[in-house]
Amino acid sequence: MSENNKMRSILEIMNDVLSTVRDYYDSEYAYYIEKDEYEILTIYEWCAENIPWQRDRIKMLEPEQLPRWVQHEITDTRDECYSVFQGLDEGITAILAVVNVRRGGCDLSLMRAVLPYISQAIILHKTQKQQEYLSYHDDLTGLLNRNSFVAYLAEAKKKQLKSVGALSADINGLKNFNKEFGREYGDEVVIRVGEILEEFFRSANVYRLTGDEYLAIVENISYEKFMKGVQAAHTKLENISLGLVTLGYAWEKANIDVDVLVSDAEDMMREEKKKYYKNLRKGHHEPIIKQDLLDDLKSGNFIVCLLPIMDAHSNEVVGAEALVRYHHKDLGIMNPERYIALLEETKLSYHLDLHVFEEVCRTLQRWEREDLPMIPVSVNFAVSTLRKPDITEKMQAIVEKYHVSCEYLQIEVSESRGDMNQEMLAETGNKIRKANVRVVLDHFGAKNSSFTILSLMEFDGLKLDSSLVDNIVGNRRSQIVSQAVIDVCRRLGVTVSASGVDTQDQLNILKEMGCDCVQGTLFNKPITIETFEVRYLKG
Repeated sequence: MSENNKMRSILEIMNDVLSTVRDYYDSEYAYYIEKDEYEILTIYEWCAENIPWQRDRIKMLEPEQLPRWVQHEITDTRDECYSVFQGLDEGITAILAVVNVRRGGCDLSLMRAVLPYISQAIILHKTQKQQEYLSYHDDLTGLLNRNSFVAYLAEAKKKQLKSVGALSADINGLKNFNKEFGREYGDEVVIRVGEILEEFFRSANVYRLTGDEYLAIVENISYEKFMKGVQAAHTKLENISLGLVTLGYAWEKANIDVDVLVSDAEDMMREEKKKYYKNLRKGHHEPIIKQDLLDDLKSGNFIVCLLPIMDAHSNEVVGAEALVRYHHKDLGIMNPERYIALLEETKLSYHLDLHVFEEVCRTLQRWEREDLPMIPVSVNFAVSTLRKPDITEKMQAIVEKYHVSCEYLQIEVSESRGDMNQEMLAETGNKIRKANVRVVLDHFGAKNSSFTILSLMEFDGLKLDSSLVDNIVGNRRSQIVSQAVIDVCRRLGVTVSASGVDTQDQLNILKEMGCDCVQGTLFNKPITIETFEVRYLKG
């Protein structure tokens, strides 16, 4: 839009009108005022050259202190002040006045003619501003709306962003709130959720995209600070009502594409929502599951086993992976895959993972005390555990409790589960490494794995997924990919192991490729710690 066609502001228009009125009546001041019984709501002023402005002083006066031309209409043109009044809606009065008139005996027809047009112009301006506001804001919550989000995406492409975090939130069962408690109650829930997101993401753009869906975008924020905000908001929402809102989130600091980042957060939110309704249909109740889990941990029903990790060339044990078996009171030892899946869905894996980590630390302490050979032991952490902002602090507290050397502790993390993008996984891995615990990139080559993670993430070891190993004997493509990974890791100074090694042919090919370590049924299945010690450490 050219400067000539650019829409003028109401202040510019009012200054022109009042200056014309003041000149016509040769007064020191010209005013347009809107007031009710108690106070001045709006005031515009124009004054002659070298005359001090009085607008702010007049607006601060009590009703009984206001000049008489504000309190009463003055139409006697022999007076030094003229004022004409017009009633507006809701008990508001519009006033057009000239003060300290130097040319007496003037006709008031100009003021009477101009006043209605001024009032109408202001009303139209306010309506226009309200429409502009509602075009980019949600009427109920005052949050930004989808139009604002679309505009932001266009602007974000031009920005040089250091990092971005996106949080997608969706109210569970808003229709049920409205149906059971009434729409007013549902509206209060909608407003409260928006307030909490704004509370914990003060520097963010917070949007209400649909009736029950929100989005918060935070620019130039560290991963740790972003995740603390996510956890704090989730905790507060859960305190209001368990399962009130489902969250999904993503964070990036390299090759930032806000559109893709938001899509990742929304995808995670939808997956979490599926889990929520799946558990709801099954009648799962998280507090009951949590108490059952804690009781089982206390009773020793989860048994930590060790899967030996062997040197690919010497076939000597060089490490172990800690796995867990569940002891059912009636069925005995059983593989707890379904139970663990439930714990991951209900975000309770955290308790089991730390239990396994502590059992490993306790075992390593005993090995050192009994002068047994010390080998590294790996522990798998679920994504929900890795998301916990205080996970490294919890780990360090356990390490200090047992005075274990961190060189024998390894945490296996994986991008194949898809619940954390590469940037988030890399930041989490870096935090663990800063706590002096080694990090192994697990399940590399499985679904969702990408070579990009090798350049983004600092790690100490990489484990080829069993899906690559399964086909490595007869599949040339699997051999090429596996060889490429091993070569890259060798140049990065990272050790490579392979899981799922079940045959001698698989082992022979992996040895030729330069794979460092292997594990699988060719050597042993997971066994109890006592059996592992007898078989591998006490010989």
